[in-house]
Amino acid sequence: MVTSRTAFSPGQFYGVANVERRLASVRIAHLAATICAEGVDEHSHDDAHFVLATHGRYETTAWGPRTEGPPLVFNPPGVVHRDRFVGTGGHFLAVSFEADTWRDLAGQAPTAIDALRLNHALARACALRLTRAILTRDVEPIALEALGLELAAQVQAPKLESEHRPDWLSTAETYLADSFDQPIAVSDVARAAGVHPVHLARGYRRWFGSTPGERLRTRRLERAADLLMAGRTAIGEIALRAGFCDQSHLNRQFRLAYGVTPGEFARLCGRRADVASVQDGATGAP
Repeated sequence: MVTSRTAFSPGQFYGVANVERRLASVRIAHLAATICAEGVDEHSHDDAHFVLATHGRYETTAWGPRTEGPPLVFNPPGVVHRDRFVGTGGHFLAVSFEADTWRDLAGQAPTAIDALRLNHALARACALRLTRAILTRDVEPIALEALGLELAAQVQAPKLESEHRPDWLSTAETYLADSFDQPIAVSDVARAAGVHPVHLARGYRRWFGSTPGERLRTRRLERAADLLMAGRTAIGEIALRAGFCDQSHLNRQFRLAYGVTPGEFARLCGRRADVASVQDGATGAP
């Protein structure tokens, strides 16, 4: 049993992870609660983290009005609290930033110093998109990281923005276009654009309505479609040249985006039906 005022290490919670991803700047997990409310003592965490309760009745000591809808809470590093699920069957999303990483992300921008309930729609939308993403098998690491940074931005005071799209977005888009077939992190795009990673994630959402990861996936799908139209390159090779893990990964993403598999698209483009159908059927695309 955890004693009073225990300080949890980064990524540690009263729960067991169903799925967890550790990325360059953030750790994201979806967990099942393991301790009843009576067994949860006051405690703190070494990291900054967000918790979104996705199932069950969640009680929090964070500041802010109680509202309907999924509870979303932010706890800065070291803040003592006693958040817990009442009853059994609780599940929650946890988005964690190590203390040094959080200080670097916050920089000079004002950020919360107390535990907060985040009730506004944008914060909940970020957390729910992140929940859906972590539970999706084909999500790109850059997409998860960008969504985590979007969520981080919800407790930082926004900078004043111009009404005109900033030039750095074009630089970032050029970088994605030139590097789409390589592993890319949000920090790589931010460095190329000359902006802070949180600023990058916020800018992409504002001006494109998406994350850098979603834009990267679009680039990769466009390249795959272009290669499919251009000739008779094997679909498995096209998948690798377009930056996908393998042919199955391309199949799932292509069908999700365009409503047809790469093989079906190839046949529409006039490629030999026998070659395309064999390649398409070999992957067992869902």
